[in-house]
Amino acid sequence: MNMITKLNDAWILHREEIETVQDGICDVYVVLDAISGYCLEMRTSKSLLSSAEVLDLIKNSCIKSNATPRSILILKTDPLVEVVSAVCAGMNIPFSAETKKDLRPFTDDFKKSFQNLKKGTQDSTSNYESDDVSREEVEAFIPDAYSPCPCASGKKYKFCCQRAFKDIVFALSEAQEGRLEKALSYMGQAESKIGVTAEILCRYGICWSFFDKSKSDEYLLKALEKNPNHPRTNYILGINNVESKNYKNAVAFYLKAIENYPAEDKFHLNETYNNLGTAYYELGDYKMAKESWEKALILLPSDRMVASNLFHFIYNNPEAPPDVRIISPFIEKFLKRK
Repeated sequence: MNMITKLNDAWILHREEIETVQDGICDVYVVLDAISGYCLEMRTSKSLLSSAEVLDLIKNSCIKSNATPRSILILKTDPLVEVVSAVCAGMNIPFSAETKKDLRPFTDDFKKSFQNLKKGTQDSTSNYESDDVSREEVEAFIPDAYSPCPCASGKKYKFCCQRAFKDIVFALSEAQEGRLEKALSYMGQAESKIGVTAEILCRYGICWSFFDKSKSDEYLLKALEKNPNHPRTNYILGINNVESKNYKNAVAFYLKAIENYPAEDKFHLNETYNNLGTAYYELGDYKMAKESWEKALILLPSDRMVASNLFHFIYNNPEAPPDVRIISPFIEKFLKRK
């Protein structure tokens, strides 16, 4: 990225999401001046912006600011990268697709303000992380709208399970607090939005697990009948088998989940590899436990639990074979040793 020091050195085409009563979840594209953070123009749409809409967005920003940017930047994983590139070429404006890390210093303030606006608060000091959960983990937990859906349907998240995400989260929270009726009510809302999918059946099973194991097992079986490759169901069955000390079965279910989670879903893959490592460790397979935990750490380097597992059960464990206790060279950079 070129040095950005003055107004109009670079504009950023930035995307957020908002849920409206009339149209449901929509994309909000804004044009931000990188230095001032000022929002030059905004466009809300249920679907991806067309080339004409992107051109209009940039032209209006030029009119409003009475200037033309020296370059336009966009997140390299944004679904509009190719469209924006073509529009910028037609306008003779240099274009660059950047990483989230590169854009973060310029978009953070807007993101915070936007999130607070959605929550109905004027407090702009909300934190991205707590002592237990890193910012990286928070961002990995919620898929990007245009990433493959974690349910492995083959659809984009925006056009699959995203509509039910909040209801499912609320349902699981109510179930954990022992409020079954409220949990089932939220699950009913989720079901009404996306239908009786394997994801919905699995989440019903998780909710029932706090109250009735047989009922939970019944829903998990239905989820597998709906989609034998559903990753979350296989993951939960892996957990259930660990609890029953059926570690070989657990390994099989975890591997099935890993096989079917989208590669972009770092949060759930990290979670599954971590649990897979535990199952291998219980089987006395230190080599595979190490390999699984190291893969989990690569996916989310901020995961302190995985790092702790590696040091406690592998690297510093005198019962592990000497060659297994050696930290893999590639892994050293992911470890924060205290």
